[in-house]
Amino acid sequence: MNIDLYGILLSALALLFAAAVVVPFLSRKRKLAGWMNFILVAAAASMLLNISFISVFQGGGETTRVIQFGPVGIYFLIDGFSGFFIGIISFMAIMSALYSIQYMEHYPDYRLWSYYLCFPLFILGMIGIVTVDDLSIGFTVAWQVMTIASYFLIRFEYREKGNVRNANKYLILMELAWILIVAGTLFIDGVAMGDSLHAITAKLASTGGSSLLAVYGLLLVGFGFKAGMFPFGQLWLPDAHSIAPSPISALLSGVMIKTGVYGIIRTFFWMVPREGYTGLLWGIVIASFGAVTLFIGTVQALKQHDAKRLHAYHSIGQMGYIILGVGSALVMLNSGSEFVKLLSVIAIIGALYHTLNHTVFKGLLFLSTGSVLYATGTKDLNKLGGLMKLMPVTAVVAGIASLSIAGMPSFSGFASKWTIISSDVLAGSQMMFLVMFGIVALFTSAITLASYVKFFGMTFASSGVEWNVSHTIREVPATMLIPKIILAVLCMLQGLLPFLYYGIFIDIFKNSDGSIIQPMFSGVSLDEYIVNSVMGVSVTVPGIKDLVSSVAVPLVVMLVIVTGLVFAWLLKRSGGAEEKVAPTWLCGYQDLNDKNRYAAHNMYSAFKKALRWTGGNVKK
Repeated sequence: MNIDLYGILLSALALLFAAAVVVPFLSRKRKLAGWMNFILVAAAASMLLNISFISVFQGGGETTRVIQFGPVGIYFLIDGFSGFFIGIISFMAIMSALYSIQYMEHYPDYRLWSYYLCFPLFILGMIGIVTVDDLSIGFTVAWQVMTIASYFLIRFEYREKGNVRNANKYLILMELAWILIVAGTLFIDGVAMGDSLHAITAKLASTGGSSLLAVYGLLLVGFGFKAGMFPFGQLWLPDAHSIAPSPISALLSGVMIKTGVYGIIRTFFWMVPREGYTGLLWGIVIASFGAVTLFIGTVQALKQHDAKRLHAYHSIGQMGYIILGVGSALVMLNSGSEFVKLLSVIAIIGALYHTLNHTVFKGLLFLSTGSVLYATGTKDLNKLGGLMKLMPVTAVVAGIASLSIAGMPSFSGFASKWTIISSDVLAGSQMMFLVMFGIVALFTSAITLASYVKFFGMTFASSGVEWNVSHTIREVPATMLIPKIILAVLCMLQGLLPFLYYGIFIDIFKNSDGSIIQPMFSGVSLDEYIVNSVMGVSVTVPGIKDLVSSVAVPLVVMLVIVTGLVFAWLLKRSGGAEEKVAPTWLCGYQDLNDKNRYAAHNMYSAFKKALRWTGGNVKK
């Protein structure tokens, strides 16, 4: 191709660096700084989105390139896989930068120079992680930029009790993760600083036995720390994600932890020697960690009544689904059954699809909670309630995000979760443990639904805010609403039209050379392969070829719901029913007040008591 993707990448990174230099000088004029940060970040992100589009759909830039930074040469790689992660990072950067313009007025007592210094550097570091093609020099620079910038963003409210301590813990554990990853490469025979992943893979061929186990074990733990994998995520993620400013929480949970997923997939699907690699063993290990992570993280989330901690624990749980999909794909790929090997395509597509979906709905949930915090001054579910009338737009988009994360049909989370779970269940004919993991994932979705009934009900329905917030509550300004509306629309599209995204993920693996799963995508098309050869259950829609069940079901469910609502309306109208308004029955209490209403910490008390052993317990 004539387009120099690496030149565009360097220009975008330079623009992000320029934003970090220029915008802090404008920070005394808070709105001007916010707009300037948004303009520069959006300009850089637009360039990066162009790279993402070309690399995913047109297969550009598939060759590793050495770029000189003075005397040091660093390997970079832009292929379909890295292009996907470039895309989600860049998109969420734009959404968070726009949201930040008004939201940072929530901190009148804090200077904003550090925020606008670190925001673009944080984006720059994450882009670096998914484009550098080594695990030493370039990786270290990108990791440190990402980690140190995010550290200062997490501790932004440094005057709040415990925030600095939690931020310090985050920094220490992320540096530990970096040490583990870099140390893992030291067990490779003949490895040198600055080696590309291709060179590292070639040298793995002469590394065997316990050394090879140490390499993959350390890399899995190191990237697992970043991805929030159990038990490592519990050590830092809820404390860090809940104390950062909400647009940063959206970036931390929405995209930063995905760099850990990127590392795991790049390691176990690309950095693979021809001999001595026990993919089946590592697939079982990764899938097992995924199943435990999704269950424990979700149960711990159910116990929270701080809204941002609830979302943070759910980030652990949702990452469990992704890790389960990755591990399951690796298991299936190394199966002796050709049918199960075919299912590895479905599992890895499900993992990437849930990566995308989680980016969107978790970003939306944190931004919605940020709006509630901005308007009310609290994120304690025990003090909220009744915001549906006061903040109707935020209520609607938060409801869409809640249904999406819960995996309700017609919303985004259903499509990706169903893809992962169905592949595990179908593979169970040969590997029973995958069926068990699928059942755990299915049951955990019900817990997620319960958790978000609590979040939405205690925040927007019910009652309570009138007794706990003295000032007038209004809907947030347009610059905070627009990003949420865009994300909410995407949640709907990704749920209703998943076949569009399946095609994207097929292109990603077709346009990413060197992975052990790429041959499975040879000749793959959405209609012929995923529907007829694998899923077996399809629905024919006029004008469209056979669609896989996980594509058709959301549309069918939506049609059933709409038909039912229309029928109920017609039935009500035909019977001449009249509505009557009467005071709420208060079970004998004379008046409804803050003392006799149902509070968040009382919900699911018996269930939480039974699962106290899972940790994450919260006092009233």
